[in-house]
Amino acid sequence: MNRAEAYRKAEQMIEAARLSRAKELDLSGMGLTELPESLGKLTQLEELNLYSNELTALPESLSQLTQLRKLRLFQNKLSSVPESFRGLKNLRLLFLNANCIEVLPAWIAELVNLEELQLDGNKISTLDESLGNLRKLRELFIGGALGGNLVTDLPASIKDLQRLHTLDLTQNPLNPELAAAYEEGLNAVKRYLRAKDDAQVVLNEAKLILVGEGEVGKSALLGALRGDDWMEKRDSTHGIEIKLIRVTNPQTGTEITLNGWDFGGQRVYRPTHQLFFSAPAVYLVVWKPREGPQQGFVKDWIKLVKHREPDARILVVATHGGPGARQPDINRQEIWDLSGKETVIDFLCIESKPPTFDEAKRNWVGQCKGIEELKDAIAKLAVSLPEVGRSVPKRWQEVREALKHTRGPYLPLDRVLAICGDHKMSEQEAYDFIRISHRLGHLIYYGHDNRLKDMVILKPDWLATAMSFVLDDEETRKNHGLVKFTRLAKLWSDKSRGEEFRYPPKVHPLFVALMERFDLSYRVAGAPLGEPIDETILIAQLVPDVRPETELAREWPAHQHAGDEEKVQICRIVDMKGQSSPAEGLFYQLIVRLHKFSLGRENFDASVHWQRGLILDDDYNGRALLEHIGNDVRITVRAAFPSTLLAVLTREVKWLVENFWEGLRCEVVVPCIEPCGKKMPGTGLFEVQKLIAFKRQGVTLFPCNVSGCDQLQNMECLLQNAPSARKSSLEILVEEGFGDMRSRLDELRQQNLALDQNLKRIMSQVEDAFRGLMQMMTDEGKDGPRLFSLLPVERSRFNPIGWVKKRFRVTLWCEHTRLPLPLINNNDQEGVYEFDVTREWFSAAAPYLKVLTGTLSLMLPVAASATKLILDEATYKSLEDQLDFGKDCADAMLDIADKAVEWLAETERPGVVRAQGGALREFQEWLKNEDPGFGDLRKVLNKQKEFLWVHRAFEKEY
Repeated sequence: MNRAEAYRKAEQMIEAARLSRAKELDLSGMGLTELPESLGKLTQLEELNLYSNELTALPESLSQLTQLRKLRLFQNKLSSVPESFRGLKNLRLLFLNANCIEVLPAWIAELVNLEELQLDGNKISTLDESLGNLRKLRELFIGGALGGNLVTDLPASIKDLQRLHTLDLTQNPLNPELAAAYEEGLNAVKRYLRAKDDAQVVLNEAKLILVGEGEVGKSALLGALRGDDWMEKRDSTHGIEIKLIRVTNPQTGTEITLNGWDFGGQRVYRPTHQLFFSAPAVYLVVWKPREGPQQGFVKDWIKLVKHREPDARILVVATHGGPGARQPDINRQEIWDLSGKETVIDFLCIESKPPTFDEAKRNWVGQCKGIEELKDAIAKLAVSLPEVGRSVPKRWQEVREALKHTRGPYLPLDRVLAICGDHKMSEQEAYDFIRISHRLGHLIYYGHDNRLKDMVILKPDWLATAMSFVLDDEETRKNHGLVKFTRLAKLWSDKSRGEEFRYPPKVHPLFVALMERFDLSYRVAGAPLGEPIDETILIAQLVPDVRPETELAREWPAHQHAGDEEKVQICRIVDMKGQSSPAEGLFYQLIVRLHKFSLGRENFDASVHWQRGLILDDDYNGRALLEHIGNDVRITVRAAFPSTLLAVLTREVKWLVENFWEGLRCEVVVPCIEPCGKKMPGTGLFEVQKLIAFKRQGVTLFPCNVSGCDQLQNMECLLQNAPSARKSSLEILVEEGFGDMRSRLDELRQQNLALDQNLKRIMSQVEDAFRGLMQMMTDEGKDGPRLFSLLPVERSRFNPIGWVKKRFRVTLWCEHTRLPLPLINNNDQEGVYEFDVTREWFSAAAPYLKVLTGTLSLMLPVAASATKLILDEATYKSLEDQLDFGKDCADAMLDIADKAVEWLAETERPGVVRAQGGALREFQEWLKNEDPGFGDLRKVLNKQKEFLWVHRAFEKEY
């Protein structure tokens, strides 16, 4: 349809709506570039959809639609918010996302009835304080699926929006404190804004990080920058040393305080050191000219920094540039071509040793830049960092200074809270401050870890040095990373070291817990039980480098067992240019993160792993082989339904790569299946997302990408290995009504059947569906539990029509066991509530409720089987009946039978998933008012940094 035809059709639809006095009009997706003025005649209109057009302006007549309650304008080309909106006082919902808007006018706050405002995917940089006048606002999207904006800070008035339960700020360049508060949830954001509104102070602080190979002069350079006395011979740096440096901005004269981090150069330290890298820093890559840039691994260090922190700013510094020294010979253009001038800012040559009088007369310093020039270069870079010149709550900075003055490497949590209290912080704000400071790297605190929540580490270098003693230990290396706790205690209490490098016994168990938290180690199974002194720990970086052929052949035979399928996916790790790149230490972290699937989870001797390979087992979900081939990770799964475990492992690798190494990305590819010309099957690799895109265009055959091969590959065969290419298990279960699987699962429960391949497939699909549901509602987990069953108190009288408010009973479920709290607690009342629910809310939440209750009804026998929980028939039937009736109620509220399928299938469509997320957050607010403790569910953090709400008995699992 051309533009003229689209305009005429719009006119006809407007006229038909006028004659019928329709309350809703949908002109979306018509390719309209302008709207007829006759639109203003529809004064009875309450809902208007204009999204997915090409509108650059709207007619003034729009202001006449004074009854309008919902206006959707996303995915157009609007550059500003039209003045005509000013009269739309009845608007409840306004979607302006995915346009070209740069300024949100202050008068938008005159739309006092707004409940949902979507602005993501525009170019807005600031928000006016007047937004606080939107007292009815429930949902505000500044970022989201359609992109972010350019917002760095929020108006303080946002804190006063008491009805606001959804705030999306993703993909915005938020200031560090706000970004860290946002990760903690909406309530933390509001408390941060309150603290900042009271009083502010401007900070001129930054981080200076020195990296490079060992013995290139990093410590001497740091000393010269500080003005310390020259030391002719220095000991090698173990781990990290942090020292204060002050530089002056040459343009303004402002003094900038830098925390200089000197990283030990030994290769074994690299995976550990990356934990302490952060983007708001100036990096010095240090090398020694007499050894050449190749020996100094200059390009490798630049890549390591850039892959971890893509926004990092680097100065390449050659040391030992005194008289007679070899002058720097480095290919600057090659480095700039590889990394970009926006990353590598300059190359300098420095002599850290002060010249003698005679040397000064020979004037050799004139051949290279000296310390003062380097300090100026550092200062110029520092002023461009977001950390420098930012405003923070005054009392927060006062507490940071107070903590520094304690001079201790760590403090008990209660002492830190007391210091916060002395500076007029409430307990909630104090916890926010501590968690946000952790995210910013000012201290280390894991409040969601039961072992670590009572300790705050104030000096990260103190911790890094303790770790380096373990990595350097010859005995632990000979044992391929296995070390007794008693050995660790000896290393950390070694009296031959200076007092500052000895650690009191009371912190040794905490160090073990921190190494586990950092994915450096785990406690092995089969070790003697009891006190920590008996435990054995595996340091993953020190596992054998040779593949154990005998064990591999036994645990991973050449062919899979009868009834199993085999699927393969490859996580190809590339930089932002699409070039294959290493993720330093990736496989060591995977060994630790995935040890719950290890063959040795009950007896460590059964483990099969080496530095570049790992065999895993997940019961009915199958067995997997992970191999680190080149820079990539190849995942092969054998199972009755391999898609579940394959998706879990692929997600783990992809998440880790793209969240830990922000300058890298993970492309999921599948190998060819049919013989590839003269090559063996599996030689050709095909990117899954590209295959899916071509499939949508009707392509059935795809050309091989192996050089010299002209074989066409069957698209369906290629995509057999890709779980993301098929409908999700959740969609399939909803479409099929959940019923087909129930009878087999009931047999499993009642008759205690052995798991045949069909039962394994069913259980794995249910597991996959449950994971899919939880991942869709990840953000909602920040503020409250997502699993619950809900049914009307007066069941016999429930009618979907004609009611306004009804009394409902809610039962909370544990997100770890996937079982209801009364069942786990053996108490019918714990975790059970009653409150009034409006028909409006129930109708909005119905798609989610249908999917939730249906999934839980299938998960119940699977979870009971997995936890070895014996349910008597009466208890099981009661739970099953409650879930079924809850699903029936949700079904009755759905206007269209496939509404739940639509919600699942169209997750990229703005508003579809958001509507359910908003309803869930509203439910969480009701629940919080009834019971702030959520039935004593504990908020924990999993390995993907997602919040879960679990029964207190399982808190220690996280």
